[in-house]
Amino acid sequence: MSRAARIVTLATVLLGALSLGGCGIFGGAKNTRPPTALAPIKTTLRVDHLWTSSIGNGNGGYFLHLRPYVSGKLLYAADHAGTVAAYALKDGRQQWSVKTGRKLVGGVVGGDGMLFVGTQDGMVLGISLKQRGLVWQTQLSSEVMALSGISEGTIVAHTNDGKLFAIDTTTGNVLWSHGSEPPNLILRGKSRPVIDSGNVIAGFSSGKLAAFSLDTGAQLWELRVGEARGASELQRLVDVDGRIVLSDSGNTVYAASYNGRVVAAQTAGGQLEWSHKMSSYAGLALGPNAVFVTDADSDIWALDRSNGASLWKQDALHFREVTAPTVVAGYVVVGDYAGYLQWLSSSDGSLVAREQVGGGAIQVAPVVVGDTIYVQTAGGRLSAYRVLGPSDKANGSNSDGGSSSTKVGGFNF
Repeated sequence: MSRAARIVTLATVLLGALSLGGCGIFGGAKNTRPPTALAPIKTTLRVDHLWTSSIGNGNGGYFLHLRPYVSGKLLYAADHAGTVAAYALKDGRQQWSVKTGRKLVGGVVGGDGMLFVGTQDGMVLGISLKQRGLVWQTQLSSEVMALSGISEGTIVAHTNDGKLFAIDTTTGNVLWSHGSEPPNLILRGKSRPVIDSGNVIAGFSSGKLAAFSLDTGAQLWELRVGEARGASELQRLVDVDGRIVLSDSGNTVYAASYNGRVVAAQTAGGQLEWSHKMSSYAGLALGPNAVFVTDADSDIWALDRSNGASLWKQDALHFREVTAPTVVAGYVVVGDYAGYLQWLSSSDGSLVAREQVGGGAIQVAPVVVGDTIYVQTAGGRLSAYRVLGPSDKANGSNSDGGSSSTKVGGFNF
């Protein structure tokens, strides 16, 4: 699906006509940006494929952000058709499953002995791990696109109409809500709210990043990440839809917007620390010294965490609908539209390993636990890969545009 095909309108007259996948008014558009063909790379990182399993019909042909959740010795996953299932981390064997009877579009997240998923018809479902069944369901205003982690017995849902809802994890009661009027045209997807030190931080289709009190919902600050400019509504898209990340100390938040910039801001008051002009709808990840970002053209960047200056850029995956980066064992890994996982050196961006997962596109970044990643494809394939370390003997071959990257030093644009 082309990037343009992910765009949906919120105009009331069109809501019923648009497809769940966001293909509505752009569904017939031809992708005029063919993805870059994969060139051979010199494999210098050993990666072990541990197991492969499956979860129902996966995304059911839609562009969704269904992602695995790992806790203890189990991985939990969901499919669009409504199944939530548990798998053993050691071998991927399914342990149990629940049929929710709903079309699922957001999650899975967990905590407090529960699992939580969001539905197409605007519900958050609470599933008890002990009972292995649905214990409550709460109706919200529209599709539940993203769910936060759990903190202080509360989960925060982000709906497709731009609203946040704080929900009690035990009862399903809505504790507070915040409404944000979206533009007429938005990207398909919503940023996953992050919770830290009693605050909730989320990005919005208006191009703003904002923080709220977890207890009361009172807005604490807001920061404009993207400024709507241009003659057309397409040019004025500035959604903050990608992954938002906090520093380990919780003092800094990093976010990116479409047609906007990457920013670092203080979580205490939202003061801007630095910004770097870039368009991204996938989001970013943090390393010890760098911020790794997938831009809107699927080029991958490393920015200096201290000032946002460019360190390197990898463009060998141009237009391949690459996910947000994930950092594992000191390397950067991304997935793409064809079901490939690509590992990059965090120091220079060179491609060091590649694995074909298969089972459709990889639409969400892999989940990391230690030196292992768990990935879910659009077709419902679940796979686990472990980083073993540098290869004693390099495999494959390099060619122009393969594993090389562009050093851009302090160049900032």
